[in-house]
This record gives sequence, structure tokens and C-alpha cells, in this order.
Amino acid sequence: MIERNRVQSQQKLPTLDLSSTNRGTIEKFGVNITVQSGDAQFISFRSLNEQNPKFPLPHNSVDSSSHLNSSIQNDLSQNKKIVQLLGKTLYRQKYEYQEVQETLIKKMRTMTRMQKYVKRIPHRVEPFQNLEKIVQTNQQQQIKKKVSFPMFYNGAFFTKLEHTWIPTVRENTMAADYQKKIYIFGGIGSEVFGDMIEYEIQFGKFRELKQKGDIPLNRYGHCMHCIGYPMLLCSQFSYDNLQQSSINGKQLIIYGGEMQFNSALKIRENLSDTRIYDIENETWQQLKPNIENIPESRRSFGSCIIGRGLLVMGGIRSRFSVFNDLHYLNLSLCKWTPIETQKNPFIKGLAFQQLVCVYNKPQYAFEKKEMRSKQLKTQDYEGVYCFGGCFIDENKNTQYYSNFVTILKFDQPFNNWIIPETTGKPPQPRIQHTASYLQDMSIIIIFGGRDDQKTNPYFNDLFAFKILDKEWVQLDIYGTIPRPRAAHTAIAYKSQILYFGGVNLNGYVEFTVNIAEFNQNQIRQLTAEYRTHEQKNDQELQKEEQQPQSILNKQYFSLHQITPVQPFKKLTRAEELDLQIKQLSFQNFPKHLK
Repeated sequence: MIERNRVQSQQKLPTLDLSSTNRGTIEKFGVNITVQSGDAQFISFRSLNEQNPKFPLPHNSVDSSSHLNSSIQNDLSQNKKIVQLLGKTLYRQKYEYQEVQETLIKKMRTMTRMQKYVKRIPHRVEPFQNLEKIVQTNQQQQIKKKVSFPMFYNGAFFTKLEHTWIPTVRENTMAADYQKKIYIFGGIGSEVFGDMIEYEIQFGKFRELKQKGDIPLNRYGHCMHCIGYPMLLCSQFSYDNLQQSSINGKQLIIYGGEMQFNSALKIRENLSDTRIYDIENETWQQLKPNIENIPESRRSFGSCIIGRGLLVMGGIRSRFSVFNDLHYLNLSLCKWTPIETQKNPFIKGLAFQQLVCVYNKPQYAFEKKEMRSKQLKTQDYEGVYCFGGCFIDENKNTQYYSNFVTILKFDQPFNNWIIPETTGKPPQPRIQHTASYLQDMSIIIIFGGRDDQKTNPYFNDLFAFKILDKEWVQLDIYGTIPRPRAAHTAIAYKSQILYFGGVNLNGYVEFTVNIAEFNQNQIRQLTAEYRTHEQKNDQELQKEEQQPQSILNKQYFSLHQITPVQPFKKLTRAEELDLQIKQLSFQNFPKHLK
């Protein structure tokens, strides 16, 4: 390429034409002046004379030689300029060629990367009869696909709903969901409650249910879960005969809690009974398990449904001391069994903690021995996650709060506790918070809680724990910012979490529903709608402020009247002036102001 350009440059260079300058004198001397391409060589007449002594220079030809030298120098300067221009063009062409070459290489690399992801499907000609089967299989596969919700890790959008009827304010109530309904039982407010409330998620309505059968006592600080999947239920423990009845999973289970404060004994009486509520029949049924292994009565403990039973951990006694035990209630046998674990980090006990069962198939967690032909392959992240809580040092009379995550692995032979190494900034230590598991996003959401060791003990911050990455992320809150609270309840539904009730420094929080949305696309739509709504409200307020409002057209309350003063009718300008004069007269003033 460079040689070709060099040849072109030699062809384009002009040749020196000396015919116009003293042709006669040059012909006498017989001088041949040659100029090479690029580098011009100048030969003086004195050097020519030394080389050719036969042709001496004439003495009277000084003017002609100087004129000839100036013309040669002009031609040489022109040639140099042309050479410089050629060099610049070649330099530009070189770098343009390199840029084009680099862009082509990049395109080739992108093409090779895309080809790796393209599946090469061989061309097959299917018979006409099998086309209907292919269409049916494709439709079935599309139905079976799970809908995955993208996570908006920067924040969540909160909305506060308005309801026609709201239950009375309360705290330490428990809730469980089945399909598109949420069931709430108990709590403490002005008194200890024992009512069952149903909330429809689609319509956003509360409704109090009628209870039948063995109705439980009023309580708070208990646990309440939905069984969720069908199993064989045994209502009474016996060593010989087991009377089992099949249930369809539409049942709720309640255990423990605390009754009203006993002023005579000056203690808080806890409960240890277990009852099952049938959603379809709206009836309660009391379970009668084995007497020897029934756990001691407790409140404010951690619990979850795993396998085919209820797992209970820790809690507070009636004398305000903390448990450090684990118990499991097998519903098919109606039997309590204590569970022994290794590497337990909570030797001094734990209360006010939250347990989350993270299993792909939680109903088969304890059935590996029975299913030896089909062994379950559990993932590394599966287990029972525990976060928060506190333990009490009775000697020092102090409370210690925790903020680290622990995992109880039931798939290991000795039920080991694991403290994973996490990244990111974890939440502050707290109690009476909520931990909700969004299975489609594989995250655990922590909201609210309190820490009595601080001046502002109640929280309204929001954290997400990525289970697969083991990372903490603090989320921003958009929309209507919820008030700080503790001892509230939370239910996860698809990509949303619904929060009910609670308490803070100002008292009990209203029992309205606060919905937190975590779907990325939904958050974008809601934020756009919220901004337009705010802009409209601002414009309406500005219009109202700009409109002149007279005092006579307003409704105002007098200091000496309970009922508001009725607004005046439309009056003429003269009547309005007469009224103003009468109001400003001395007789209309109160006696104590005269």
C-alpha cells in the first residue's frame, strides 16, 4: 500500500523546465540538472566548473547565474510543499484505515458471541397429522411457565388504602393467608381480643367472622399459620389407635400466646394450647397431643410450618425469662418432640425473633428416610432462616438485641446452625419486626421493629436479603411513607407485602392496610401516576389560594357556640356594608371584653 502511494507521488511531481530561463547559456555549458522525487539536489555552477575544467565560466555571466539560482530555488520550494501535502494525506489515510479495521474486528466479535447463544435446530419436515399435537404441547408448556417478577432493588412503592370499616387498633396480632384472603386473630389494644377477621385482597374489605366449636381464649403474642397442603390430621395422641382424618390444607393452626394481665397474681399468664380452624366450616378444633413432651407455655416466639407440622423456637415465660429450646409438633401423629441441634448460637435463649422457611418443597423436609428410593436434593441456600430477636441476662438485668442471619439446616444429620458470611450493610438490631419471604424473587424483606436502647426506638426502614447472593440491600421508600412501628403483622402476596396495625411512640397505629410493591414494572407505573396526582393537587391548591374569599361566605365557629354559624345568603353590596357595621358596633361585643 505504501509503495503504491510512493509511485503515485513520484509521477505527480513536476519536472523542472529551464527552457524559459537563459536557454542559450545553459546549452553552451551542457549542464544536466536532475531532481529526484522527494529530495531535491541542487548543483552549483562552481562545482560543475571544478568537475569540467574544459568549460570555464565566463566572467560577464554573474547576473544570469543568480537569476537561474533563484528560479531553481522557487521550483524546489514548490516541490517540498507538494511532498509535505502528500505525507499528510498518507498519514490520514493510514489512521482512517486502522479505525475501519478496528470497527470490523468488533463487529466480527459480536457476531461470534451472538452465534454462541443461537440454537442450531436441524430442519425436520413434520407430517401434517402431528401438527395439532405440537400446538397442544406448546400451549401446555406456556401455561406451566412460572411468572418471574423482577426485583427493584433500589426501593419499594407504598400505598395506603381507605376502607369503609376498619377493626379496632391493636398490636401483637397474628395473620395467615390462604389463596386471596387474609385471616387475622387476636391482639391487644384497649383489651385483649379474640375475634377472627377476614380481609379480601382483591376488594380491600374487612369482615368479622362467626366462630364455632372450641373457640380459643383471647390472646396476643401467639403464632398463626396456614397449613397449606393436604395431609392426615390426628386430633388426639394415642400409643395404640390413631384416629386420623384427611384435611385439604384449608386450615389454620394457632399455638401459645398470652392472656390478660392477672392483677391478683401480678403475672402475665401464658398459654400452651394448639387449635385448628377450618376456613370452610368456620369451626375450631382443639388438639390433644402427648402430655410428657408438651412445651411450656410461652409468648413472642419464632415459628413456621415445615414438613407436616409446626416448628416453635424460644419465646418468653410468664416470669419474663427467655427459652432456648426447639420443639416440633407432628400433626399426623399429634405428638410434640424436642429437637436437638448443634452449634447453636442462642445458648442463652431468644425471643421476638422471626423464622422463615425457605424450601422448594417444605412438606417433604422430614421425610427423607421414608423416601429412600427418591432422595431429595436440597440446595445450599435451603433451610429455616432466623433474624433479629433478643435475649435477657437475668444477672445484669439487661437485654441484648441481635441483627445477624442464622440458618438451621434440617437436611444435615445433626441439624446444624450456620451463620453465613453476608455482604452489604445489615439492618440495625431490633425486635418485634416482620420478616416476609417472596419466593418468586428469592428475597427476605425486613420492615419495622424497635430498639429500646435508642432515643427513637421505632423503625420504618426497609431491607432486602438476597438469599442466593447472601447480600443485604437497604431499599428506598416511594409513595406514601409508612409511619414507624413495631409489633405489626405482614403477609406476602405475589410481588406485594401487606402490613397491618402496630404501635409506636404516639400510640397504636391505625389498622389500615399499607401495601408495598416490589415489582420493577409496577413501581415505574405507580411512581408516574403518583407524580401526576401530586401535580394536580398542587395546581388545585394554587387555584384555591388565588381565588379571593370573603369572610362572610366562610363557615366559622364562635367561641360561645357549639354549633357552627350558618353561611350567609347572597347579599347586595349595600347589605354587606350594613352587616359589617353592625358586627363592628360596641353592642355586639361580649360583656367580659367591654
